[in-house]
Amino acid sequence: MRRMNPYIIPLLFVAGCSEPVQAPVQAGQATVEDPALLQAMQTEHQGMPQLSTLADSWNTIRPGGETTCLYGTEYGFFVKPESTNQALITFPGGGACWSGQTCSDEPQGRMDDNPKTVRTEDNPTGSGGVFENNNPENPFLGFTKIHAGYCTGDMHIGNTIRSNEDWIGEGTPPSQTLHFNGFQNAMTVLDWVYTNLPHLETVVIGGYTSGSFGTPLFVSLVADHYPDAAVRHIGDGNGALYIGDGMTPLVDAWDTAGVLASQPGFQDIDMDNLRFEDITIAAANRHPEIIFTQMITAHDQTFSEMIEFLGVEEPILEVVEAGHRYVKAQVPNYRTFIAGGNRHVIGLGYFDAIAPTGNRNRGLPEVYDRFYAYQVDGHRYRDWVADVIAGRPVTDVRCTDCSEAEYYTGP
Repeated sequence: MRRMNPYIIPLLFVAGCSEPVQAPVQAGQATVEDPALLQAMQTEHQGMPQLSTLADSWNTIRPGGETTCLYGTEYGFFVKPESTNQALITFPGGGACWSGQTCSDEPQGRMDDNPKTVRTEDNPTGSGGVFENNNPENPFLGFTKIHAGYCTGDMHIGNTIRSNEDWIGEGTPPSQTLHFNGFQNAMTVLDWVYTNLPHLETVVIGGYTSGSFGTPLFVSLVADHYPDAAVRHIGDGNGALYIGDGMTPLVDAWDTAGVLASQPGFQDIDMDNLRFEDITIAAANRHPEIIFTQMITAHDQTFSEMIEFLGVEEPILEVVEAGHRYVKAQVPNYRTFIAGGNRHVIGLGYFDAIAPTGNRNRGLPEVYDRFYAYQVDGHRYRDWVADVIAGRPVTDVRCTDCSEAEYYTGP
């Protein structure tokens, strides 16, 4: 494996939620002209409001306290109240940064594509996928939905403050304090859930792209808090990236080892050789009753570019499947779904526009919500997720012809 200096590489992973160039994709986010979004922008709450005071639409919560974004700006998360006994808690991605240059908001940095703050308009109003409220096929209908903000560049598992001056290299940007505060932000979100939804019967923790890597830790903590609840895990748009010490600069910069060492069930991880897969293994060992999952496409372009920048020459599918084997060799409660194609992220309301066949759809492109449309040899991802939520047995799913995505177009 070829290695590059991790402190001077341009950060592809910052663009962790960007779409492949050839992917005609549009995220299902509303615009500021959307009446529902305008309403959401009027439902901001400071502090930790009670569930009963929230509007029926998406609410923005600004908890203050020890929460903050990478550059010290205000943190926030989003809540759409529905059931008091079912909840979906999602941890989105948006890339990562770990050095003075990769975290810089200067032109030579690569933070321009990374969320540096949490804006009200970032709430999931108008999104499809798991947030679609008008689709009877959505297995999360009726769930109270909590969507964590992401603005720290540390995959929600950092807990330290650094300065750009901690790193030395050519082109080092001006001095800037960096708050790798993702873990504290995430715990504040969970504290709000614990206080306002004390009697949950079903809790689903969903992680997407870079936000997915740390979710097994949060699954374990939530399961500890709700010992009688059915706790489920959905890891979307990420794989077990089995790349040796390739992630070491990231977790070192964020003090992820310090985070894990303070959590029950994670202290025995070899912190000097920490892999993201080890977080999943520790969580699965602590909670053998929970099935931990990961979904990725076989040629995920975003992660392909990421591992290339980290010095890995093997194709992304080989790297991912090596990671899957590593985890499965140590724990039995782990399932994977590998779909065809090169798209990145399925469940958060992303759409594919597909060229028509013949006169179908009057010659216009057909638009598919990936969460409901992606399938492998007839096995729909939506159905697989629904089985995970319901506690039904699921098996590993892997594409046979992995060159392109396979779509479900209806009965």
